[in-house]
Amino acid sequence: MEDQTDLPEDEPFCIVCGEIFNVPQVLCCVLCGSSFCKFCLSHYWESQGCQECPVCREQSPAPFQRTCREHGVKLTLFCIGDVHPICTTCHKSGGHENHSVYPLKEALGDCKAELKSALKPLQEKLKAFKKVKLTYDQTADHIKIQAEHTERQIREEFEALHQFLLDEEAARLSELKQEETQKKQTITGKINDMENEITLITNTIRGIEKEMSSQDIPFLQNYKDTIKRTWRVPQDPEMISGSLVDVAKHLGSLKFKVWEKMKNIIQYTPVTLDPNTAASCFQLSQDLTLLQCSTQAFKLPDNPERFDVSAEMLGYEGFCSGKHSWDVEVKNNTYWVIGVASESVKRKGKNILTPAQGFWTIRLRNGEYKACSAPWSPLSMSREPDVVRVVLDMDRCKVTFYDPRERTPLFTFTDIITPRALPYFCSACKEHPLRVLPESLSITVGY
Repeated sequence: MEDQTDLPEDEPFCIVCGEIFNVPQVLCCVLCGSSFCKFCLSHYWESQGCQECPVCREQSPAPFQRTCREHGVKLTLFCIGDVHPICTTCHKSGGHENHSVYPLKEALGDCKAELKSALKPLQEKLKAFKKVKLTYDQTADHIKIQAEHTERQIREEFEALHQFLLDEEAARLSELKQEETQKKQTITGKINDMENEITLITNTIRGIEKEMSSQDIPFLQNYKDTIKRTWRVPQDPEMISGSLVDVAKHLGSLKFKVWEKMKNIIQYTPVTLDPNTAASCFQLSQDLTLLQCSTQAFKLPDNPERFDVSAEMLGYEGFCSGKHSWDVEVKNNTYWVIGVASESVKRKGKNILTPAQGFWTIRLRNGEYKACSAPWSPLSMSREPDVVRVVLDMDRCKVTFYDPRERTPLFTFTDIITPRALPYFCSACKEHPLRVLPESLSITVGY
């Protein structure tokens, strides 16, 4: 048997028999890295009665192929061109002679670092998808609450109209049910999409993390396929607009619409509050004409239409042309802003209430009545108003504010440049609400 110290360094030998490996059936301890002939190791295990390493004496997992299948030589290099471990003979052969290579230990560290970096975008995406999926879950619950609440209100309205209104009631409930079903199907589909994407990303991360825990040779042998799995980076998850039940469509001026068929005088309100835009601090009346700022914040979905910082909300009706007016009762309210806003105004974050930002409003704050112009202007008034009338003329691009008891306008904006304007409301007074007042109407509504 040849002495191990006299063996050339480039001719690997079996530590058990001391012979140079002359066949490619070579096994290696995954714990200490010692190499053995397959036959010698099997014979040693039989004699010992257990699978332990002849060198480190540790119980060893199943050995792994750590030698070149083509040359039977230990894998010591990593080919950058082929992204794969090779032996010194492979490097000297024609297939790799012009390729850049470097030691396996260095390659192992570099590849794991690269893979760790590649995992970060996927991990961030997973967090984003989970966050949006949670919002969708909350939205689904809120849709159910909205539908139940709206149904109850519709029933209460129709109970007062007796038998003649049963057909109308059934038609409106059917419309609500159809919308509820459609919105639920949409949200359910989005939730399923989120779950599928989360599962896909989770499985990808788990698979890659499992690969990263592998030994150096199997890790590097699979590295090319593993890194490819990180290349699929999904788009950012988004909440869709219009996902909530369109409550205002079902409840806005409900009695008026029925009154058109019954030829009876009922209450008509020209502007309806849109609960899907209301900040979480607002309480709204069932007929969506009164808003009260509360001392508590209500749990509501953070849908794209909703204001999320200041105590703001919009009316449901939007105006593209023509002349429109509505009265807002502000009596005893000590902090309010009313007027119109562009449909495109920012809903998330704090707004600056100026025409340049799409707001044409007046306000009361700290006892001062001012128009939110740039710069702000004091209102022309002889006494404090209990009601403010908003007159919007889209054809002339202006909005005028009145005290109905006075002839002189409080203020006029003449630069309403927006495709669609909506009523705007803000109130931080927790003692007294703002109320959109009904109009006294005959059978025919004048426009």
